[in-house]
Amino acid sequence: MDETLAKIQAHNLHIISWTLIEEQQVVKLDLGTKANPQYIKVNSQLTKERIEELQMLLKQFKDVFAWTYKYLKGIPLKFAQHGIELDTSIPLAHQARYKLNPNYGTIVK
Repeated sequence: MDETLAKIQAHNLHIISWTLIEEQQVVKLDLGTKANPQYIKVNSQLTKERIEELQMLLKQFKDVFAWTYKYLKGIPLKFAQHGIELDTSIPLAHQARYKLNPNYGTIVK
């Protein structure tokens, strides 16, 4: 662990803050191969040199990322998946459709 942290610090990268950004402000980088692409998104406002440095660093350490649920070691799948538990002894109820405001009819399909 200390060796990995030292390598990351050697690249002089720091996390300043976490923010949500719009889709237009990101660049998709492929850390995988043509047969098995593994995409990540980075801020498009970074310089090309910084993006290339970041891509090299992430490719070097890509084995530490969990790309699918099966790679999440120690976390049972039942916690990683959404499910709705239904009581089968209770009959299903059918409700009337909700009337939508006509002004929203063109937006919601």
